[in-house]
Amino acid sequence: MDYHANIDESLSVPGNGATGYPIITGENSCVDGLLTGVGVFFLHDYPPAGIHDDNEGFYVIHGSGSAKVGDAEFCISAGTSFVAPAGVPHAIKKDRDSGELRIFWFHFPR
Repeated sequence: MDYHANIDESLSVPGNGATGYPIITGENSCVDGLLTGVGVFFLHDYPPAGIHDDNEGFYVIHGSGSAKVGDAEFCISAGTSFVAPAGVPHAIKKDRDSGELRIFWFHFPR
């Protein structure tokens, strides 16, 4: 098994207010349920909340905005990390004066 992967920005996936670029997928992950990628967020208002059967973590690489996880809402910027537990609604929006909002995301099993 190959234990590394690079982002391939030619493989974009439209998402909920973002464009996603998968890195570790079911095809190259060494653990069932571990998926990673980078999202470039473009909406200035919250999109409909995402809800997953697994956990999702986030690390802000570049830019600024806000996130909602359940009833909590907070500002995010480069260096911010947060988790949306399984079954908890979550959404991300970018600040109007922010350049690109780029976030590394990772799904992991319960």
